[in-house]
Amino acid sequence: MENPKLRQQLDAFPHEVSGEQYVCFRDPFNTRNSFVPRAVFDNIVYYFDGNHSITDIQKIYTQRFGESDIQDMIKQAIGELDKNLLLDNSRSRDFIKKLKDDFRDSTIRKDAHAGTAYEADKDKLKAQLDGFFTSTEGPGIPSQSTQDKGLKGVIAPHIDLGCGGPCFAWAYKEIAESSDAELFIILGIAHTGTNNLFVLTDKNFETPFGNVKTDKGFLNSLRKKGKTDYFEDEFVHRDEHSIGFQTVFLKYLYGQKKNFNIVPILCSSFGEADKNETDSRQAYQFKEFVSSLKETIKESKKKICIIASVDLAHVGSRFGDTELQDDAYLDTLRSDDTNMLKYVENLDVDGFNNSVQKDHNSRKICGYPAINTLLNVIDASESKLLKYSQYADDTNSTVSFASMSFY
Repeated sequence: MENPKLRQQLDAFPHEVSGEQYVCFRDPFNTRNSFVPRAVFDNIVYYFDGNHSITDIQKIYTQRFGESDIQDMIKQAIGELDKNLLLDNSRSRDFIKKLKDDFRDSTIRKDAHAGTAYEADKDKLKAQLDGFFTSTEGPGIPSQSTQDKGLKGVIAPHIDLGCGGPCFAWAYKEIAESSDAELFIILGIAHTGTNNLFVLTDKNFETPFGNVKTDKGFLNSLRKKGKTDYFEDEFVHRDEHSIGFQTVFLKYLYGQKKNFNIVPILCSSFGEADKNETDSRQAYQFKEFVSSLKETIKESKKKICIIASVDLAHVGSRFGDTELQDDAYLDTLRSDDTNMLKYVENLDVDGFNNSVQKDHNSRKICGYPAINTLLNVIDASESKLLKYSQYADDTNSTVSFASMSFY
């Protein structure tokens, strides 16, 4: 490979192992992460853009360090990345094509995270989820009796369950005790690039507790209303966790006790639409989809609850920030987040948008598209913050998240 090139849609971030610095590659098509020494990434792999030849990379390295005999080092980096299918070549393209073909032909969205993000065994998973409700940070076990208190929707996290399980529990206790919905519209986040703002699938979702069925009638009606094919990027659902995590909690709550269906919707980055460019393709798609979804909800005879599966801020070295994550910083983060969520509590979509955009989304609120969509669609008159949490890892990085209810 004369001009090595990394595949697009790879997420790369700093990672420390036993005091050694690496760059971790997260691949949306592969649940296994790959690691490259930071020095190799900065001085060699950084130039795997398809425009630099091996000779070009050697020259750059020699100019920087004076050492010229690095061809073996470059070839070793190419070999490791190729083995892990991270290079844009025929091997990776054939691999991705097979994944897409297999997903297209399946009626099931396989559980991609059982055994990693949560227990794969249903009994162990039940015990794990029970523990989230009963932990000191949790809301307690839900009452066995459900009253229809007019719950219209919730916000729940999508961080790994081991990092934020009790916060999930606050949202699902609210659902268990205050909703008799038979259809859950789940607004997840697409963590990889898509062609369109929204992505639908009608595949049933596998969980350790059993499969969760999609409402194909609702999805078919929604599909017919717009000009955009929101199934075009359906493959993104294969490994995306933001909807899958919610199906695990729903199946945990209801099991075989209650029949329910879901409408899985992934929301992608608003990009141009974030800048209020009303003539942009994205702004058109947003208006089209929100209008179609509201109309389909109105036509449906089912009791509906909307779940926005979102995390909030992503700050720290993993996300390109340099500030020290000390107590004062995290207190400020909490204040900024909760001030933003006050607009959500007030159902003030313009205020929410402005609060995110005023500093160009410097906190990297990944749930912004789904919260925006929720506020534009939900027929609610009040909202309440149930729980706010932060998770800090060992890389000087923090993710914040919350649970909220809407009535």
